Amino acid sequence: MKTIKLNFLLVIMALGVFTFTSCEDEFTEEDFFNKQAELAASQQSFDLEKLILQYELMRENDSLMAVFSTQLASMLKDENTEALRQAGLLASYTITIENQGGAPLEGATVSVGGSNPAARVDAVTDATGQVIIQDIVIGASPVQITMPGFVGVSYILDLGTISSGEEYFQIGSYIYPLGRHETSRIVLLSADGASGTFATVNGTATIETDLTNSTSEVPQDVTIVAYLDGTDFDYESAQNFFHSSVDIYDVRFSGEGIGSAVVDNATGRFSMLLPANENGISYTLMVPDVTADQTIVIDTRDDVLLAAPELATVPARYGPVNASSFSPSISIAGAKAVFPAPTGAGNGANLTFTVIPRDLNIGFTIDGNTGNTPNSGNVEFNIISDGGTVQISPTAAVATATTPTTPIALQTSIIGDLDLTVAGGVGYTIGEDYDITIDVLSGATVLQTVTVTETAVDDGTGNGVLPTIDETGGNILTNGSDNLNAFGVTGYQVTVVEVAPAVAPTTAATITVTCDCRVDAIQTTTTGVGYSAPITGITFAGGGTGAALPVVDVVATGFEYTIAIDNAGITVPYTILPAVNWYNTTVGSFPDASATATDAISYTEAGTGLAGNLDDLLGINGTGGLALTRTVTNLRTGISYAAPVLEIVEPMAMMASADVDINSDGTIGGLFNEDAGMGYTGVFGVTIMPTLATSPGSGAAVQLFDFSTQGTREVQWSTNWTVTDKGSGYLEELNNGTFGAYSGPTSVYAVSGEVFELTIKYGSGVRLQNVNQ
Repeated sequence: MKTIKLNFLLVIMALGVFTFTSCEDEFTEEDFFNKQAELAASQQSFDLEKLILQYELMRENDSLMAVFSTQLASMLKDENTEALRQAGLLASYTITIENQGGAPLEGATVSVGGSNPAARVDAVTDATGQVIIQDIVIGASPVQITMPGFVGVSYILDLGTISSGEEYFQIGSYIYPLGRHETSRIVLLSADGASGTFATVNGTATIETDLTNSTSEVPQDVTIVAYLDGTDFDYESAQNFFHSSVDIYDVRFSGEGIGSAVVDNATGRFSMLLPANENGISYTLMVPDVTADQTIVIDTRDDVLLAAPELATVPARYGPVNASSFSPSISIAGAKAVFPAPTGAGNGANLTFTVIPRDLNIGFTIDGNTGNTPNSGNVEFNIISDGGTVQISPTAAVATATTPTTPIALQTSIIGDLDLTVAGGVGYTIGEDYDITIDVLSGATVLQTVTVTETAVDDGTGNGVLPTIDETGGNILTNGSDNLNAFGVTGYQVTVVEVAPAVAPTTAATITVTCDCRVDAIQTTTTGVGYSAPITGITFAGGGTGAALPVVDVVATGFEYTIAIDNAGITVPYTILPAVNWYNTTVGSFPDASATATDAISYTEAGTGLAGNLDDLLGINGTGGLALTRTVTNLRTGISYAAPVLEIVEPMAMMASADVDINSDGTIGGLFNEDAGMGYTGVFGVTIMPTLATSPGSGAAVQLFDFSTQGTREVQWSTNWTVTDKGSGYLEELNNGTFGAYSGPTSVYAVSGEVFELTIKYGSGVRLQNVNQ
């Protein structure tokens, strides 16, 4: 069996590299094996004999051996985890408590906290002055020591973190915990202070919780604490009190008036004793933050200006945490200028617009204008195509959504060349001239007659014929006037082109004439009357066989509109006239109204023919409605290519305002930041009075002057004034602006028998509500 065990142990050793570390140089290999034997029962939860048997049965089978190796590794992992856990607990800590003479103190209570319940103890020192705490957790643990008649001590014990060679060592795949022992010697001072090992620290604490006066207040329920700060506080200066093999920090002393001081709620004074020596010990002072209500005059809350300044109670935070931050002073003068409220008002009037039926007379050139947008008779057109060849003038008609009183009648004129062909014929007298007559007609009316003369010739057989010609697109007429031009000929609309052939004795020649023309223009022959809706298009028809007709769209039709006053919607009667504008739609801005093209609303007065603008006629009737100041006819807007957009700017009422300039002697110097206000209907004045009912000051008076009455009935102040009485007793500022940020010491150097005086000023703090921010 020994051979089998030896083989198995060799296998176990082969699973990892042999390593050995220790925190003590004298820890030998023999010590290691002794330690191994001591921990074998607690560190191994598996049966060694069973594992050896399993190994012997499986080593000849590779697959079974693989399974066995996996299981063994899992066991080792669980065992190592437990070993590391124990390594964090296998530490002991011995505390020795002595008096200043070095004698051990029996009966001192030592309390230790921490994450290990087993190490949380409340122990009492024995005759040697010692307490030993077993299994204290590696890390930080609070320790407190108290004993009647002595100054109590509390601190944080810092054992650091678990590390190899300190709390555990590793051999191969096994981890073994080590024991660790640390010590501290603490000297307790007599609480009666007779030993002369104390310094006295006195002081005063103030706070500014009322900014309306110049007197500082006292912070309430404040305790100031002095302690030895950090893991590296000066052990040399404090060596009379502490000796430790491990770091301790945040050392505090406790006892009646020792290590801390309560600020007197009435006087602000505080006093405490600090353990000290002749070399001096540096203590950190902990002054707590304070939250308290602050009394202050404000005129803005949550970014909204108040109707008048008011005395407010605002929570504020004071203290060293935000020592460099404090809310700025709020500047509010002790006197204010009070103006009357404006009486100007009015709301709800309306103007209605109604289309005025219009006449329609249009005419424009089409030929060569494809893509152009001519405006004729306040109608905007878009020539999409000027068309192609026509033989006669096409007809043109206007489309609209309503039926006018008299529809407009249109005609088109054409422009182009006459094409003539002559062929054949029998019996013409050779050498004799024959006339061919061409008539251009509009209905039965001959618009133009052209005569072409041909001389008969011998066709080679002795037969007289007219010469064969075929001339198109050119000047084939003997007088050179084959061009048809509509302009200059009243009522020119070609409906037919006829030809009278030359007479022949036997058989007449074949003669044809055609008009190679295009639409030149469109004209009105009968003016349309009573159009109350926009033209929607122009329709062309006819033009002869195979005619290519123009395509013309209508963009917009301009109308004038009548204006009527509508007072039905008035909710507040008018005392001041509103501003009335209308936005017409120009051709360039169609279909949107143009805010830059405002037109005055014009009118024509009955009987006199006088013209003017609506603004000059608007007034207010006895019930607060809008009315015309005199009778007018034909009250209308200018041309608009869409329904006008009305803008009524209702009269605004805004109280006049100004700040009061106060001199250092309590008199007033006048006004500044003047605003004339809006909506006043008469001359008004101003009253100077203290900002708050409790504020001092009286007798000041200011006279306003330079008022003017506008055409809207509004009375405007020029912001000119004069002081008629300076008064007396007014405060320049209602809030004290001399207070600022927190100030106070952060440490004190305690020397035995010395008395120190400290001053702590909490200042004006940081306000926790949004007032005058």
